[in-house]
Amino acid sequence: MKILFSKVLTNTDIQKRLAVPNNSLKHFELENGNCSKSFEVKDKNGFTWPFRCYVRNDGAYKKPVLSSGWRQFVLNKGVHQGDLITLYKDVEAEASYKIEVQRKIKLLGKECWYNLEPDQPTGATAQDKRKILLFGKECGYFLEPEQPTDATGEVIQD
Repeated sequence: MKILFSKVLTNTDIQKRLAVPNNSLKHFELENGNCSKSFEVKDKNGFTWPFRCYVRNDGAYKKPVLSSGWRQFVLNKGVHQGDLITLYKDVEAEASYKIEVQRKIKLLGKECWYNLEPDQPTGATAQDKRKILLFGKECGYFLEPEQPTDATGEVIQD
């Protein structure tokens, strides 16, 4: 996997379209003077998102953006301004793109990035497992299901 770009998202990126760094444009392989290209991106859980990369036809600065599909991704994933997005391309698999979204948290007084979407083991849901960065290492932990308690707070045994 090759990192195409990483970017801390701005309000415009969230509300309208994702501005892509100009030096990443070559990785989208726009051909024959086309100003746009549709492609699919997989998130960490294997879900596929259709995106379109668009560039201006005029001027020296092309100003590439991800337009179609981007806003749907933002809304469905709950992406916020200040989140870090990383787009990857698998150089071994033809036109295979992956996306990762991370959010900054403060842990033990230190700012850390954690994956917005946890990897999901078989049989687990997104609510069962979370990942955080702890001292620079990604750590996974499972949430314990709530156990019923009585009025005194004692766990009710079946």
